[in-house]
Amino acid sequence: MGRNQGWCLFVAAAVVAALLPAPTMAGRLELKNEISGVTGVRKLKLAVRCWSNEDALGWDTLKPMQSRVWKFTTMNMWPFQKTEFRCQFRSGFGTTSQDVVTVFSVQSGFRKECGDGGDECIWVAKRDGFYQRRIVRNDNGRKSFVDILKSKWVWKW
Repeated sequence: MGRNQGWCLFVAAAVVAALLPAPTMAGRLELKNEISGVTGVRKLKLAVRCWSNEDALGWDTLKPMQSRVWKFTTMNMWPFQKTEFRCQFRSGFGTTSQDVVTVFSVQSGFRKECGDGGDECIWVAKRDGFYQRRIVRNDNGRKSFVDILKSKWVWKW
């Protein structure tokens, strides 16, 4: 390869790298247990098992008002859009209607459901079901939340 060809190849690679979007650095997933208003500790706990394409995060038990947060780097560049977290949930009231729930994905449609920015997804267990907590901003830019019921608890056993 001649000197000019090598230089042209280097310049072309630099231009392509500059035009490619950078991966999103602010991926954040939060699971919260807000089950309340019942007697008996067993009904108040939330069992959670989560995993991603690359990591198994295992089972964990969240007591009332506890939460778990995971921060990670997402790859949001075609064809590498692959960051996705899935979980299973069990409470004293049953499980979610879907056995496996996708709780974070870099796919743009999914991220928009999470709310403002799309890099942060919050899920909340309550007595009557499992909610996605959507992040919204008012006209003044102030952050607030809207809980959207995604699944009532069901018994599958």
